[in-house]
Amino acid sequence: MKSSSTGIAQQVDSMLATSVKASRLGDDALRSRVVECEQAMLMLQAAQAEAMVQIGIGARAADLAEAGECGKPLWSRECHEQFVADELAVLLSCTKTAAATRYDTACRAADFPEVQKAWRAGTLDARKVAIIAEQVSFLPSSSAKDVAASAATFGQNRTAPQLREWLRRRVIAANPDAAEERRRRAMADRRVVITPGDDGMSELWALLPTVLTRQIQEGLTTAAQGAGSDDARSMDQRRADAMVDLLLGRSEPAAVTVHLIVDADTVTGDRQQPGWIPGLGAVTAGTVHDLVGGGSSDQHITWRRLLTDPTTGVLTDIAEKQYRPSAALDRAVRARDVTCRFPGCRRSADSAGTDVDHTIPWPQGPTAAANLAVLCRRHHRLKHTAGWTVALDSTGVMTWTTPTGRTHTTHPWQYTDPPDDNHP
Repeated sequence: MKSSSTGIAQQVDSMLATSVKASRLGDDALRSRVVECEQAMLMLQAAQAEAMVQIGIGARAADLAEAGECGKPLWSRECHEQFVADELAVLLSCTKTAAATRYDTACRAADFPEVQKAWRAGTLDARKVAIIAEQVSFLPSSSAKDVAASAATFGQNRTAPQLREWLRRRVIAANPDAAEERRRRAMADRRVVITPGDDGMSELWALLPTVLTRQIQEGLTTAAQGAGSDDARSMDQRRADAMVDLLLGRSEPAAVTVHLIVDADTVTGDRQQPGWIPGLGAVTAGTVHDLVGGGSSDQHITWRRLLTDPTTGVLTDIAEKQYRPSAALDRAVRARDVTCRFPGCRRSADSAGTDVDHTIPWPQGPTAAANLAVLCRRHHRLKHTAGWTVALDSTGVMTWTTPTGRTHTTHPWQYTDPPDDNHP
């Protein structure tokens, strides 16, 4: 460990000693410097994490020795190891909670060689490592390492929230029965909490099943939008007032449509792939069967089912003749993309302020899913900024080229894995 840490420190020292002042670098070299520095910091993060693990191992060895001397059970939590986080907090001048979190992430990473390897190489950060460890903890060890290894590859060019969403679906798909059992147990924790606040206000918080929260959100949004353009209240204020009216019986629930995206083979029962509710994420096959089979019979809710292609895991293509996509095509593109298609942007495709944009301007480019992508207003403007170019292929893969010639790709959301496909 000492030689590894020293080697990385020497690497960083060498880089700093030979580096040219940023003001003297060209555009592309500046961007390379940003990437190189980030990678160096992540490598140091990994080296620090491994040192933390070694401190913990030393503490456990001390526990074993003390247990032999004082007759306490082996691996006693009453001896040295329970104070590792306290010592790290002193060393790092941080809180004990922060130190414990970092120590826990370091220990979990040590259980997954491919994750630790990616961290050492500077392609994963501590947050992504923690997300991988947290999500695969729901899986048996026989499959946890395989999913973690795939996640280490997938997460290298994605944001932490994108990695979490990808992992949630994979974890459900890897063990559908266990995911369904967790869902049933979680139902027991549903509750409503009121927290008094200042200035005559309080917070009303609820933990509810995902499907119900989506129905409530859609219903409140529909009611808020029906208030009229001359209503001076903000959308947030309208939703809040609509919820009060509903709970107090002053109004009827609004009729809403909620999308459920599912593998056709799961509907027939041939597979147990998770479904997807845009804006919320993956749901278990059991939830899908309840909804498809009429388990949700609320007359105010219309569930619109969109099927994915079992061979690709993405939605099928639709083409139309006019400039403006129909409501059906608009829904399909938003469901395919899930978020704005700019690299790393997490703006939901269902939110206000997003556009279904022609990659090749109409009429040169068709009004078809293969030429349409969701962009938030900011990145829609960026797309038309001098120097930026965008290409979208027939599979929905979008390639962005920066003014300095660097390319970055984004992919349509893969709702299910093709049969026998073990790759991210």
